[in-house]
Amino acid sequence: MQLRERALRAGLWTVASYGLDLGIRLVSTLVMTRLLFPAAYGVVAAATAIIIGLGLISDFGVRAVIIQSPRGENEDFLRSAWVFQGSRGIILWLVLLLICITVSLPAIHSSFPVDSVFADPSFPFITSALGISLVLAGFESTALGLNARRLNFKPLVLVDFTGKLLTIPIMFAWAWFFPSAWALVAGTLASAVVRSLMSHIVVPGPRMAIQWKSEHLQEILHFGKWITVSSIASFVTSQSDVIVLGLLLPSSSLGIYFIAKMLVGTIEGLLERLQGSLSLPILGEVLRQDPRNLRNRYYRFRLPLDLAAGFFSGFIFVAGGLIINLLYDVRYTNAGPMLQTLATGLALYPLQFIRSAFTAVGKTYIVASVSIVEAASLITFMVAGFMAFGITGAIGGIAGHRIIPSLAFWILSYRKRWFSFWLEIRISVFFVGGILTGELFLLVSDWIGLPAIRHLLSNSH
Repeated sequence: MQLRERALRAGLWTVASYGLDLGIRLVSTLVMTRLLFPAAYGVVAAATAIIIGLGLISDFGVRAVIIQSPRGENEDFLRSAWVFQGSRGIILWLVLLLICITVSLPAIHSSFPVDSVFADPSFPFITSALGISLVLAGFESTALGLNARRLNFKPLVLVDFTGKLLTIPIMFAWAWFFPSAWALVAGTLASAVVRSLMSHIVVPGPRMAIQWKSEHLQEILHFGKWITVSSIASFVTSQSDVIVLGLLLPSSSLGIYFIAKMLVGTIEGLLERLQGSLSLPILGEVLRQDPRNLRNRYYRFRLPLDLAAGFFSGFIFVAGGLIINLLYDVRYTNAGPMLQTLATGLALYPLQFIRSAFTAVGKTYIVASVSIVEAASLITFMVAGFMAFGITGAIGGIAGHRIIPSLAFWILSYRKRWFSFWLEIRISVFFVGGILTGELFLLVSDWIGLPAIRHLLSNSH
C-alpha cells in the first residue's frame, strides 16, 4: 500500500478516534460538572499537572524510538523497551509518593495559601492514587508503538475508545453516591487498567516478557536524551499554568479555568494527535525517498490542520461565552471569557509542526532547544501579563506565548528551504472565516432565543 493511502487510512482512524473521544469527554464532563463542584476539578487538575510533569521530565520517547529505529520491528527490542518503560513507571510513582509526603509535612503544608488546591487536605491522597496510572501506562504493550510505526491505527483506536467508554458508568455512579474528586480519580484509574490490559490482548504484536539487552537500552537512552530535554520544556509549557494559577487562585477558580482549558484542549488534542501520529512516519518516509519534496508534502499534510485550527480559533473567540452558557450551569459562567482568550492561541498551534521533520532527520537537539524557548516564553508572557493586567493578562499571556517559538522554527526551517511564508499565513484567512461563522452563530442564536431558553432552564433547575 502506498504511503498516501496508508497515511489517509491512519488519518481517518485518528479523526474517528478523536471524534468518539470528544463525544465521550463532552458527555461525561456535562454530567460530572453537574454532580461535582468546580473545586473538585481544581484539585484533580493540580494533581494531574504534577503527574504529567513527572512523566514528561523522564520521557525518553519510547514510541518515537520504536517508530524511528531500524530495530523497531524486532521482538527483542520491543520487549527491552517494555521493560524500560515499565520500570520507569514504577520509579515515577515512588517519586510521586515522596513528593506527596513532603507536601503533607506541616512546615510545607502551612506555607500554601489557605484556599489553594495545594492546601486541600485531600490533595496528597488524590495525587498518590492518580499516580498509579503511571505504573499502568508503563506496562502497556509496546506493540502500540509497533502498530503506530506501521500506520495501523485501528487497534489503537479500539484500545482508546474502550478504555474511556467502559469507565464512564464507574465515574457517574461514584459521583452520584459519593460526590467528590474521588469520582474523577476512579474513572482515570479504571481507564488506565482497561487500556493496559487491552494493549496486550487485542493489539497485534509480540507477547511481552521480562527480557532486555543492554544495546537496546543504550539506543533508547541515546535517542531519548534530547527528547527528555524537550519533554521537560513541554511540561513547563503544558502544565506550569495550572501549577502557577493553582497558587494564585482559589481551587474553585482553578476548576473553572480547567474547564476552559479542557475545551480548547479538545481542539489542540485533535491537532496534536494527528500531527504526532502521522507527521513523523510520513515525513520520515519522504526524507528517505526524496528529501527535496519535503516542503511540498509538509504543507499538504498541514492544510487540514491549519483549516481546523484557524477556523475554531476564530469561532470560539467570538462564541466562547455562549458555548459555556449553553453547556454548563451558572457556576461555570466565568469560564466563558477565559475560553475566548485561550482560543486565540489555537491559530498559532500548527506553526510549530515542522519540528517532526527535524526529529526525522535526527536533529532532536533543535526540537529540544526550541522547546526550552517555548517554556521560557510561556513563563515570561504569563508573569508579565499577570503583573500588568492580573488574571486576565496571565491568560492572555498563555494564549500568545507560542509567537516566539514559532518564529524560531520559521528561521530554522527557512535555512533548510522547508519554509513558505505565504503558506504559513493562510491560517489567518481561516481565522477570519471562523470569526464570521461565530458572528453568524450568535445572530442565529439570538434570533431563535437560545440564550433566553438556556437562562430559563438554568433558573428552573
